[in-house]
Amino acid sequence: MKLNDTPPLFSPFQQEGGEKGWGEVQSESLKMKTIIIGLGNPILGDDAAGCRVAEAVEEQIKALNCQEVEVEQFYRGGIALMERLIGYDQALIIDTVQGMGGPIGKIRSLTMDDLPTQTVDSPHDSTLKSALELGRQLGEKLPDRIDIIAVEIKSEFEFSEQLTPPVAEALPLLVNMALEWVNKQPR
Repeated sequence: MKLNDTPPLFSPFQQEGGEKGWGEVQSESLKMKTIIIGLGNPILGDDAAGCRVAEAVEEQIKALNCQEVEVEQFYRGGIALMERLIGYDQALIIDTVQGMGGPIGKIRSLTMDDLPTQTVDSPHDSTLKSALELGRQLGEKLPDRIDIIAVEIKSEFEFSEQLTPPVAEALPLLVNMALEWVNKQPR
């Protein structure tokens, strides 16, 4: 299934009852510096979901000439991710999660409080939560608001550029959630 095969649940161009369409709202309402980061590894199967969503969101943002929102695919976490967030007022991170008890393809909205404070992957890095604390202690300007949307994946990684069907089916909803997030940000 391709991302464009499913009609969007939220159209940034819809206008009902005299309400402004997404393209109109974004240009006059987003004064805060905003970034959307899709995390993942594009050659590790389902782990690429965040990158794929960021790619689709970036296309929509560029089509609307929305210069207030930056969208990027990013491949590292911890301290490197914290450094990438420096200078932004708000951020949306799109990622994958494992072992949260849901079926593959389940979408979750998370906060920084939902993230672990200790990492077990490497003694040479830290979790995003710990890295943000360190960055703030060092006086860096980091987002006051960081939201996370994630899709549940299997805990096995294999070299592949293909997503499993449940994760691929979740992509259109993740794209719509990201666009809705942009539309709802403080003015």
